[in-house]
Amino acid sequence: MAMIELNHISKEYRTDNIVTPALSNIDLKIEQGEFVSIMGASGSGKTTLLNIVGCMDAPTAGTYLFDGKDLSREKENNLSAIRGKRIAFVFQHFALIGDYTIFENVEMPLIKQSVSKTVRQQKIQSALEAVGIKSLSKKKAAHISGGQKQRVAIARAIACGADVILADEPTGALDSKTGKEIMELFTNLNAEGKTIILITHDRKIAEYAKRLITIQDGRILSDEAISKNNLAFSCTKYAFYAYGLQGK
Repeated sequence: MAMIELNHISKEYRTDNIVTPALSNIDLKIEQGEFVSIMGASGSGKTTLLNIVGCMDAPTAGTYLFDGKDLSREKENNLSAIRGKRIAFVFQHFALIGDYTIFENVEMPLIKQSVSKTVRQQKIQSALEAVGIKSLSKKKAAHISGGQKQRVAIARAIACGADVILADEPTGALDSKTGKEIMELFTNLNAEGKTIILITHDRKIAEYAKRLITIQDGRILSDEAISKNNLAFSCTKYAFYAYGLQGK
């Protein structure tokens, strides 16, 4: 049984009398411990897909199974609990509170989980050490670099014990050197058994994953394993899809 299983998932957004389709008949399985990248042009539906997997949005049609449990019509309280304990997000712009210290930012989901103070301290120190910023724990988030902020966001995901980390353009606001360092962190987390699903426009970032899914107009166009040999071919196909050149 796959950890994540989407069956015939569709999503529509309604504004007054206007219906905007975002996803159409998506079938997708992701096993525990996989490292998956999702690529697609702006508006292709990749962020909507990530939000449904992360229980931040609900499908209009279809079923979403997480560890065999159907979350498609689950109540918000239950979805919130899953987000807090099983699934964590890492965003492009970090989603930190600037006036809070690094320690306090990482602590927030643990407080929500009612984790004791002693255990919180142990988890936070361990997570900060894992991402190399333990010495910065007392600094405010507003006073650190972009790369350090992304490390805080990753530490937050580690500390809460999430099995699945969803990363939405995690290197988009970083320079190439810092982006490489962040992706190496994700690679290490995957090696430790974390399931990683990330959205990226950057083919070099996609290379860190082991599987590449390409989306266009709310549909999966391709789903293939990534290797050093086929990456260039995969990314060339992505470029053709993104610019509407397929078949030419």
